[in-house]
Amino acid sequence: MPIDEQSPSPSEETGAALAQRYGVPFVDLANFKIDSEVLQMFPEQFMRSKQVIPLFRAGNTLAAAFVDPGDIFNVDEVRRMTGMEVEPMVCRDLELQEALNQYYATSQSADLPDEPESMSLDDLPEEEAESAAQTEMSAEPRKIEELASEAPVVRWVNQMIIRAVRERASDIHIEPTREGLTVRYRIDGILHPIVSPKKALQLAVVSRIKIMSRMNIAEKRIPQDGRYGALVDGREIDFRVSTFPTTYGETVVMRILDRMRLLSLDELGLAGESAGLMREMIAKPHGVILITGPTGSGKSTTVYAILGEIRSGDKNIITIEDPVEYDMDKICQSQVNEKAGYTYLVGLRHILRQDPDVIMIGEIRDGETAMVAIRAALTGQLVFSTIHTNDAPGTITRLIDMNIEPFLVASAMEGTVAQRLVRQICPKCKEDYDPPAHLLGELGLPTGTKFYRGKGCERCRNTGYKGRIGIFEVMKVNDRLRELIVTRPPTSAIRMLAREYGMKTLWEDGISKVVAGTTTIEEVMDEAEKFE
Repeated sequence: MPIDEQSPSPSEETGAALAQRYGVPFVDLANFKIDSEVLQMFPEQFMRSKQVIPLFRAGNTLAAAFVDPGDIFNVDEVRRMTGMEVEPMVCRDLELQEALNQYYATSQSADLPDEPESMSLDDLPEEEAESAAQTEMSAEPRKIEELASEAPVVRWVNQMIIRAVRERASDIHIEPTREGLTVRYRIDGILHPIVSPKKALQLAVVSRIKIMSRMNIAEKRIPQDGRYGALVDGREIDFRVSTFPTTYGETVVMRILDRMRLLSLDELGLAGESAGLMREMIAKPHGVILITGPTGSGKSTTVYAILGEIRSGDKNIITIEDPVEYDMDKICQSQVNEKAGYTYLVGLRHILRQDPDVIMIGEIRDGETAMVAIRAALTGQLVFSTIHTNDAPGTITRLIDMNIEPFLVASAMEGTVAQRLVRQICPKCKEDYDPPAHLLGELGLPTGTKFYRGKGCERCRNTGYKGRIGIFEVMKVNDRLRELIVTRPPTSAIRMLAREYGMKTLWEDGISKVVAGTTTIEEVMDEAEKFE
């Protein structure tokens, strides 16, 4: 049915004026029956913030009323989120808000289900589900789009995403198996099974996510990367999406990046002397500061916290990242594009022509990039980056292993920071206990020291943990360390001297957080190595 056949005629002068102003039909929401299924295609907060409400669908076309249909960005956002053609109409702001209030006051269907079992795709017509496997074999983009745009599929995927954000998940894993599809959330570093849709709906769910991420839905033979943004509970959330072909179909991993959850240095877990050393280093006008640790240890979060601390109107701060994870005011951010030949090395060389005060490089992966970074520091820039080593002293030997002359490393390095993430004890079910005396002796702690743990409760999914915090090893390079570095010392010698000058190791920082009741001894033993 053509959209125009259901479009209401302007009944008031103001309505007619709005229609004439925007060149689209006016809809009187007070007298228009909205299709409840299409309302469930979007989160409530999205509709309120973008001032849009879907009305009905006809085939692959969605009729939607906008307070400002002239805002092409909002119209495009609706098109991108649904993968459908959008027929815009105009409505009044007050009527839109009243329509949403009425719907959400009487309907529970848009609320996120409390139990994962209620996240069901049973509303999808049975014949559609049965044909899904055949559609996957034929891989006709039009049929795939139609299947992925069914209201139950759209609603289910939206619920899955909203729930992940509310449960503080860092990643969503959607994994095909022989029998079906498994959805898992990574919460506090641990994967938790959430729900398992039918195998027949695998194509619909995966294709829906690919449409949202602007991927090629017909291409299932090679990995793809995508990205999109959404508003969840009033927060701007970015999603980095990766697909990977497997024996049983494409697996999807969605990394969740909460733009409004940028942490400060104090929130990271830095405290005492370590926090003081960090602030001393980042206040320097030039030098190289490297953050090190394995993948998933929070290095990017620390770098962004540093940038948030030092950004100001009197500094030119430029970054090159892969990808840009958070948009930051007062900072010029650039993204690597290796397909176009725009690598870290190429970008860094051009940044030096932009009169920077501070440079942030997402990662130092090779000796050439390390060399340019060191030269930049020696010519007056403050340079931040990340690198993969086991601890802070090991960063120095890693640079020398990259064929950087020791005297250049000694001259340019201002400091290094190693870090790991440990789970925090759930505050709701936290309890103290007496650890074995022999363990206290091994740790050098006085008799009677209390340790803490979580018993497990509904709030923490019975894990005893809720949230994560960093443990840190901050090594400030002083004159004595510079003299030592020139001699190409082993990591152990650098560590020994750094500890003489007050460096607290990852293990020592972890133990201090155990005694403080922040984390457990098991978490620290899993993440940090004890040095005598």
